[in-house]
Parts: sequence; structure tokens; C-alpha cells
Amino acid sequence: MQTEVAAQALTDPSAAWTMIVAFLVAVVTLFALIFGRYEIRLRRLRLIRDYVKTFPVIDQQEEKTSPSFEFVRTKYAADVRGNGEQHAEGLDIGLQSSEGIIREINQTIAKTRFFLNRGDMRLLIAGLPYLLVVFTGFTLAFSGLGCFEFTGGCSSKSIFNVLTVGGVNFSPVAAERNLLQLAENVMTVAAITFIGAYLSSLRYLVQALAVFDLNGYTLIRQAAMIVISVLASAALYRALPDLSAVVSLVGIETTPSVKDLPPGWMLLALAFGLLPGSVLQFVLVKIGSQINWIKQSDNRFIEWTRVVPLDAIDGIDFFTRFRLEECGISDVQSLATYNPIMLHIETPFGIYQTVDWIAQAQLCCVVGLDRFLLLRQFNVRTIFDLERALKQNRNDDTEDDTKAIDAFDRIYAAVLLAPTGPMKNVQEASTAMFLIPGPDGQIKEVNAREFSMWALTTISETKEMSSRAIEHLMDWIGDDLHVRRLRRLWNEISSRLGQLSLELTPDHEIGNPASDPAQPV
Repeated sequence: MQTEVAAQALTDPSAAWTMIVAFLVAVVTLFALIFGRYEIRLRRLRLIRDYVKTFPVIDQQEEKTSPSFEFVRTKYAADVRGNGEQHAEGLDIGLQSSEGIIREINQTIAKTRFFLNRGDMRLLIAGLPYLLVVFTGFTLAFSGLGCFEFTGGCSSKSIFNVLTVGGVNFSPVAAERNLLQLAENVMTVAAITFIGAYLSSLRYLVQALAVFDLNGYTLIRQAAMIVISVLASAALYRALPDLSAVVSLVGIETTPSVKDLPPGWMLLALAFGLLPGSVLQFVLVKIGSQINWIKQSDNRFIEWTRVVPLDAIDGIDFFTRFRLEECGISDVQSLATYNPIMLHIETPFGIYQTVDWIAQAQLCCVVGLDRFLLLRQFNVRTIFDLERALKQNRNDDTEDDTKAIDAFDRIYAAVLLAPTGPMKNVQEASTAMFLIPGPDGQIKEVNAREFSMWALTTISETKEMSSRAIEHLMDWIGDDLHVRRLRRLWNEISSRLGQLSLELTPDHEIGNPASDPAQPV
């Protein structure tokens, strides 16, 4: 019987066209992803080459390339070195220069300038499981793989297996019709889940493509996720075919069931495909309170530990945020730790724009959103604006300059130590109290507002003490690794811009060679 079914499927014109269409969709999907990766590599390698021509990437004192730039360069050349594996030795003996780096980039471009090069072929082989899964899924989605009307000569046994009808015992009179209906429902749930999982995989792979993270692992992972989602949804439907049982499990309201497969199950199957991890996690959260051995989360501070959106950064609107999210930057903290050179190469935004956004995000991360917005009103937008405001080279300062700078230090100290809404609410929600010495020398408990006032008073006993205390605060604020990386890039670009960028040349000195640093004296 199975041989007859297989022969009928192969000779059926509709089944043949279904397989052809499914195969074309699978092949086009995989080749489009690989070609997109090929095109993105070439374009960004050229952008990296142009960056090297414009800005310094060599530290003349250490005679090494900037770590930020090195990460960007190796990201797009790590899998195509081939004969150039000795490039590390080459750099030590003379290639450690802008010309040497440009020459290496040109060699990488030459090795990858043709589509389906060695790296593309390796990725194509690694993507064969994904191609097979997509082909099988669309074959299932585009064809019935069985009868939709009960007829005597039907090949319905092609969908009768342990997964679809195993463990079911119907009366002999309605056995075949009921088994056929059950099998059709299971296959429909599986097909809808596949559509959702396929769309989810496309979204994931395109995001990986945007950051040049499309590799064999990502393709194999998505193939596995599709298979897991389809089999899990089919098994769940077999276990709970009545939608009311699923509804009572997750705690949502239901709608009256209709004939055949309930529409609610179609939506649930689509959700399993689009958000497989989220659906399972949601179910665990719903039933977690009923199971003592599942560790619960402390949700007391959720309201005060929310993610800071990218919209808080000056210059980022809805469309810019959407573009940054494609690079995996979903909040201010992610932006604060991102490589500015890589962000410039992987997005259409300029290097100065990315440096400014990241410097703003770093300030927002260390002082909090409330103080970040307050400091912006005092003309402090970035982490380096605050550093310049609090830490200046005072070797040439006069006494009047020192007094004015100390006054500004106390102003910014008042903002940095101000009791914010989250600070007061966290203290109240936790029921913890701050301990400070009282006037009589006894330790007493105070709230967040009183503690902030005491802290500002403590460091303001003298003007010199206030300035040194707030500079000490800036020392540890600016010592994070991602801040130091951005500071190094800032200094490198500042060095490239030269003395003429420090201030406007007075009108009477314009055109005077003696006052022009660019002209030989």
C-alpha cells in the first residue's frame, strides 16, 4: 500500500508542482542569504579601507593598531585568510602601517570578489540542513499530503503514523474518517507552525546578515529550531486537542470552538513558530506558582529597573532606533558598550554620529536617565562633556580660574548627588534605610532624600574638598573599559584633526602663515 501511495504522489502533477515550488523557495532563500553576505563583505571592506585612509589606526608610541579597529578588520577577514595566515608575522616585520593594512584589505577583497568563493561554498554546505528543512516544510504547507474528502480510493494512509494518530482508539464504523480528521488537524498545526518558524528564522538570519554574523552555526541552529517548533506543536496538539485545556493551562479566555480544527489552535501554532522560546517560557511562568521547585523571580523592582530606550539619546528617532535594533542594539546599555567603528561600518551613520551617540549612552548608563536628562539642561550631553567640566588641566589656571571651576564642580555635584525618583522608590520598596551619623554622634536611619543631602554636605566642607571629591567620582565613572576605548578613539580622531580644530582662528590672523599650524614656520 505504501508503495502505491508513493507512486501516486510521484505521478500526481499537483504534487510535482508543489515539490518544485517548495524546492525553489528553499534554494532562493539560502542563495539570497549567501549572496547578501558576499555583497555586504565587499562593501564593508571598502568602507574599512576608506576609514584607514582618513583616520589614524596605528598607535605611533606602541606601534600597534587600535584594538577597536582590529576587531572590525578581523571580523570581515577571519574566514578568508588562507595563504595569509602568516599575516601576524608580517605585521611584526613591517606591515604595521596604514599602507600595509590597506594592502591586506585589498588582498582580502581580491580573494572574495567572486560569488561562491571558498567561504561561500563552505557556508552553502553548512546550510544544506536548513535548505532540506525549508523544502520539507513548504512541501507540507503547500500540499495536502492526504485527502480532504473521504473517498474510497484515497491515499490517506500517507499521513497515518505514530505522531498523527498513534494511541487513538475509535469505533470501527467511524475509525477511518475520524483518524483522517485527526491526522489532518495535526498536519495543519505542523504546517502553520512551520510558516511561523520560517518567518522567525528569516528575521533572525537577516539580522545576523546585518552584523555579518551569518555562518554555518546560525543556519544549523535555525534548522534545528524549526524542527523543534514543528514537532513540539504537533505533540502538544496530540496531547491537548481540546483548546479549552490549553486555555486553562495558560490562563487566557477562550472562544467557542468551531468544527474541525479550532482557530485558536491555528493562532497558537503560529505563535509556537514565531516565538517558540517565549511561548514555552510564558507557560512555565503561568504554572510556576503552582510548582514549588521552580525558582521564582523577585519582581518588586521591575518598575524601577526598566530598560532605557534608545529614544532617550539625542539624535535617535523611531526609524534610527529600528535600524540600530537590526544590529542587536536594543537599549542604551547595548549602545554604550558597542564598538563605534563597527557601528559606523555596519550602519549608514557617520563616525562622528556614532561616537556622539555612544558617548551620550555612556553618560546615561553611569548617572541614570533622570540625571542624564538634567545634565543635558546644563549643556552636558556626553561622558566627555562631564569629564571636561569636572577635570581640567589646572597648571596654567589663575586663582580666579580656579575659583570659577570649583564653583562649577559644586554645581555638577549637586546634580550628580540629587535624589532621583527611582532612588527614592527603590529605597521605599526595599524597606532598607541609609545609616548616617547624627548631630549627637549617634548613627540614625534616614531615607534617600536625607542621605543625598548629607552626602553633598559631607563633601562640601571646603571648596577644595568638594572639587577633589567630585573629580574622584569622575575618575571611577570614566574608568570602564568601553569608556576608555571610546576615549582612545576620541583622542586619535582629535589628533588627526590637528590644532586648527581646537578653536576658531581670529579674523586678523586668517591667512597669516606664522599663526597657521598647517604651514611650516
